[in-house]
Amino acid sequence: MSRHILETARRELISAGLVQHSTEFCRAWLGKSECYLRTLRIQNIDPSADALSTFASKLRYYAERLEHTGERQHQTLARLLRKHQKLSEGALDQKARDKWMQPERMGQ
Repeated sequence: MSRHILETARRELISAGLVQHSTEFCRAWLGKSECYLRTLRIQNIDPSADALSTFASKLRYYAERLEHTGERQHQTLARLLRKHQKLSEGALDQKARDKWMQPERMGQ
């Protein structure tokens, strides 16, 4: 599911003109190799916690700056970034819960 979150974010950031292509998205926004999303798709795996946290951090950073400009278009872009920040943080939290909520880690 979190792979879908990143693929949707990539598509929407490209559409908004914040990202030019998948290579830029993977390298600059996820801190991963240019083929990261393709690898996730081919291997049918979810993104790493590192990729999700890097992405959420960058989204937060730029959303904060855009929110303080007061320009209407910047406010729209900030809302888009905040939306994907929240989704990425939610996916990261779920990934952590899946790990620590395993019976052997619950002290039972």
